[in-house]
Amino acid sequence: MIARRDAQLGFWRGYLALLPLWSGAIPAGIAFGVAARAAGLSVLETQLMSLVVFSAAGQIGAVSLLAGGASPLLLIGTVLALNAQLLLLGVAIGRQLRLSWLQRLATAWLLTDGAYGVSLGVGPLRLAVLLGAGASMYSGWNLGTLLGAVLGAVLPGPRAFGIDLVAPLAFLAVLVPLIRSRPALLVAMVAGLTALLLVRVTPGGLAVLGAGLVGCGVGAWATRREAAPDVGAMQQGAMNRPVGPDQ
Repeated sequence: MIARRDAQLGFWRGYLALLPLWSGAIPAGIAFGVAARAAGLSVLETQLMSLVVFSAAGQIGAVSLLAGGASPLLLIGTVLALNAQLLLLGVAIGRQLRLSWLQRLATAWLLTDGAYGVSLGVGPLRLAVLLGAGASMYSGWNLGTLLGAVLGAVLPGPRAFGIDLVAPLAFLAVLVPLIRSRPALLVAMVAGLTALLLVRVTPGGLAVLGAGLVGCGVGAWATRREAAPDVGAMQQGAMNRPVGPDQ
């Protein structure tokens, strides 16, 4: 009973913690809804896509290809490529949490970059908090999609909502509190620069995945380098400690 109550509290904690990111999720959802309707999808088809796929980059990319008459295989490949970074997040979550198959499916369904970042921001990673944050993003994205699909005919173009500025700023607000050490700052800077370089030659998802892998390598190196003086000092102290019958 107590465990169930803790899980419920964790879920709502994650749900509420992600609400600030609705400032990016809802406008992005509106933009997708407008674009999907312009590409010829019905309101039902547009909403169903958000309910099933749940990927801003993947859906907007797919709609752009759909409007150009692309094949289904190309659409699927594009969505997978634009969400490649989720593979890295899945590996990280799998190392931190022991999940059943049902829990893995639920986590995979609701997993986003923002949900993972917010979950880490409120404390050690917990499944309930992660699912709550994911459900919150799911709600905001689908609400935006519905608004865009229904009101698309009377709304201005997607860029009029300032999505290019609002969404990055919202994610930046999640990232900054997580930078609490010099290695973390170095990782953020290197990963950001790597993403900027890769996004020019690869799909967004692969760029994020590549930046994440580079960031992991830099983080491991920086953490070991920072810990090395402490280990050396401990070893030196042990060598200088007097040895006697009491030791």
